Amino acid sequence: MSQPPNQEQKITKEKFWHRDRILQIATLVFVILLIILIVWQRRNIVAFSSGLANYWGLKYLAIFIMSMLASASIVIPVPGLAFTSLIGAISTNPWDPLWVGTASALGATIGESTGYLLGFSGRMAIPDTPNYERVVGWMSKWGNLSIFLLALIPNPLFDLAGIAAGVLKYPLWKFILVGAAGRLPKHILFSYLGYWGIHLMPR
Repeated sequence: MSQPPNQEQKITKEKFWHRDRILQIATLVFVILLIILIVWQRRNIVAFSSGLANYWGLKYLAIFIMSMLASASIVIPVPGLAFTSLIGAISTNPWDPLWVGTASALGATIGESTGYLLGFSGRMAIPDTPNYERVVGWMSKWGNLSIFLLALIPNPLFDLAGIAAGVLKYPLWKFILVGAAGRLPKHILFSYLGYWGIHLMPR
C-alpha cells in the first residue's frame, strides 16, 4: 500500500532539510554574497590596497590583500602573479622579494578557500566539465600531491581543485596548508623574476 501524500512529502522534506544541507546552503549563500561584495567594491578595495603599498610597513599587507582578491573569484580582473612580479620589481632590498612572494602566496591561498566553500556547499555550484572530473579523480587518488602540484605549477585548474576538495570533504586546514606549501615557491619565484628583471637590466 502506498503511503499517504502528506507522509511522503514529510519524509522527503526531512531528508532534504537536514543539518548538513542547511550548512551547505548557508555556505553557498555566504560565498555568493562575498563575491558580490568583492565585485561591487573592487575599485575601492584595489585603491585601498594600492594606497597601502606607498607605506613601507604596509606593502606586505597590500600584496596579501591583492593576491587574496585575485584568487577569491575568477570574475575579478586582477592578475595576482603579475602584481606580485610588479611589487618585486619595485623592491630595493634583495631580501624584500622573499617577503613579497610570501605575503602573496598566503593571500592567494586564503582567497582560494572560496572555491573550497563552493564545493562544500553541494552539487548545485559544481561545474560539469571534463577538467573538473579529471581533477576529482586526481584528488580522490592523490589528495595532498594533487593540491601541492596544482598550487605549484601556474595553471587554471587550482580553482577546480579547491571545489573538488570541498566536495570530497577534504579538511580545510590541510587544503590551506598544502596549498600554501605549493604556492610559496611559485610566488617567491615570480617576485624575484620581477626584481631581477628590473635590477639586472643594463643601465
